[in-house]
Amino acid sequence: MRKLIFIIFLNFIFILVCLNSSWSDSNTSRVWVFFKDKGIVNQDEPMPKLPFKTLLRRQRAGFYSKDISDLPVFPPYIDGVLQFGGKLGVTSRWLNGISIEIPEKNISRIKQLPYVKSIEPVASYKQIAPVHRKPKILPAPKIDGVWMDKSEYYGVSAKQTQQIHIDSLHDKGYYGEGIVIALLDTGFNRSHKALKDIKVIGEYDFVNDDHVTSDEPPDDDIGQDNHGTEVLSIIAGFYPGEFVGVAYKAEYLLAKTERVSYKGVNFEKEIEEDWWVAGLEWAEANGADIVSSSLGYSDWYSYSDMDGKTAKTTIAANMAIERGVMVVVSMGNEGKSRYWPYMSAPADGFNIIAVGAVDETGILANFSSMGPTFDGRIKPDVVAMGDGTYVVDPNGTHGYIMVDGTSMAAPLVAGASALLMQALPGISGSKELGKLLKYTASRATNPDNRYGWGIINTDEAFRLGKDPELMRIIRNWDPTSTIREFQHTAVYPNPIRRDSSTIGLSVYNPKPMISMRIYNILGQLIYQRQDMGKARFFIWNLENESGQKVVPGIYICVVEGDDGKLIKKKVAVID
Repeated sequence: MRKLIFIIFLNFIFILVCLNSSWSDSNTSRVWVFFKDKGIVNQDEPMPKLPFKTLLRRQRAGFYSKDISDLPVFPPYIDGVLQFGGKLGVTSRWLNGISIEIPEKNISRIKQLPYVKSIEPVASYKQIAPVHRKPKILPAPKIDGVWMDKSEYYGVSAKQTQQIHIDSLHDKGYYGEGIVIALLDTGFNRSHKALKDIKVIGEYDFVNDDHVTSDEPPDDDIGQDNHGTEVLSIIAGFYPGEFVGVAYKAEYLLAKTERVSYKGVNFEKEIEEDWWVAGLEWAEANGADIVSSSLGYSDWYSYSDMDGKTAKTTIAANMAIERGVMVVVSMGNEGKSRYWPYMSAPADGFNIIAVGAVDETGILANFSSMGPTFDGRIKPDVVAMGDGTYVVDPNGTHGYIMVDGTSMAAPLVAGASALLMQALPGISGSKELGKLLKYTASRATNPDNRYGWGIINTDEAFRLGKDPELMRIIRNWDPTSTIREFQHTAVYPNPIRRDSSTIGLSVYNPKPMISMRIYNILGQLIYQRQDMGKARFFIWNLENESGQKVVPGIYICVVEGDDGKLIKKKVAVID
């Protein structure tokens, strides 16, 4: 109580000091004001209530169920700042700060408040809008009950989903059920027929401060929600025979965190990071397992700030990851820029999955932003199809259009992550699942700062993730070194029962395999697989070349990698 009275007294003194000053300055700035503490007097301060799903996810990630970052910003601190004429933007529990629009001449006065730690500009990013091309209206859908092959079933979305083997997980019955995905974007219009059945469990407009994320004229210009609608369709759309999204049975949290234009005046595509941070905190508190965002921030920041710990969006994203959330973001569309070809925050985060764009043949899009981060880490992490990606027509109810941009690649990876979370419940978050995606991607043996670890392979990630021994290896793998430096071939289970219902023996080599051979203890060749291409994973079904089950005993598994080295492993087969 004494501390509260003291703070109010200090605020009053500052106001008296400033009464003789004119505050009619027309020049205003949007800034962050960060506080030194949360004004806690009683260490037993009650924590806010969080959903059970949120607490469970945090516990699985090894994070304390609640900590001081969950406490609200101390109200007297906020009041003290606002008495200097500021207009409150958002309040961030995690960053312990507020964003305000304030006359520039009063910023120095706010800095003198004893509980203010620092003041920094609110960053924005002048986004390169995605390129729309090839409008396409499809014919009437297939009549119910008519069988469709895969290309017919997925319609225009076939190439973008099959490139990363989403169809394989769909065939196994995984569609994202039970997983909560949050999207942070420009708004969402769900009037298209492919978006009618999306299960939305919560939505919030952080721009207009209400619960409607579709366009609301006159507060929103028509078309404000186009980008978010396109992104949503990639991950959640569903209309068999025309368009099938990646995780169409997941649950969704929709956050509108960007303004594109206002009253017909271009908003300079400014994306305010304070709205993004507020949206992220809201998503985490409401049980999001995955956050997918196709927005980025670079104004006010320099390349030296892309170090994984400076930009406010990156700091907030890192905090979400520590709480078990998987954060997937686009790299940006600045790859052709002479001045800033690099990623924008929060893609520079340590365990954030930053996604670049390739075309349907796997060739990198020339607009896809590149790494490394300022501290030398490889970015992007992975790539997916963002050059020639199909989305629903955001201005209609039936058509589909083709769009370019890393914005379109990120939701593909986020959706794939949801399927894997459903299929592999023991694996969660950016730290574990992110490693699995990189370990099984197309360039895992030779990552670089254009493709990262390559195009994700959802099917191979599923197969490896089912193997506890291989997941132990992957959890201990350091992605900062290439897999070529990781000389471990795994066989599992070992021993294996011949009469087991298990499909067989899983064999995994970190390098692409040229061949895999099985010998008995006498050195006789029992089974072989040659010309394996670039495969790193194989399953032996415990049969010889004639298709007969092998007898119990000790067998030698010999794997030849693409470097010509032979690796031998003993395998015990028992009844």
